[in-house]
Amino acid sequence: MNDARKRILISDCDVDVLIALEHDLEDLGFDTTIASTSEETLRLLGQGRFDLILVADHPPEVNCELLLKQRHAEGTPVVALENRPRHPFAEQYLLSLGVKRIVHKWELNEVNEAVRDLLATQAETALKCAVAAPAKLG
Repeated sequence: MNDARKRILISDCDVDVLIALEHDLEDLGFDTTIASTSEETLRLLGQGRFDLILVADHPPEVNCELLLKQRHAEGTPVVALENRPRHPFAEQYLLSLGVKRIVHKWELNEVNEAVRDLLATQAETALKCAVAAPAKLG
């Protein structure tokens, strides 16, 4: 990973989940910010840029559907944190809204893998754009 630490916003109403994910991701070298309400999540999104957002798929006051429908996460990859198996149509719906991955919030290895994969893909895309830009100018 490059010198700049990647910033991750974690939004869930379950404080135990927030603490577990925060500690785990910080141990992997990421900067994390946590939010337990929709108001706090939206305030934090308005204050700064995040490289990735992990957000609960429920309850209604903090959920990835609301975040994506209202376009608050524009341009930032979103991972839905689920607590129980979802109906297949619900998964397709979230993916159609722009969720990049759906993971179980207590499966830390699954969360870590999704975070690493999405941030690596994001870095590769940025590098390709940076290399392609000078070629277009010439």
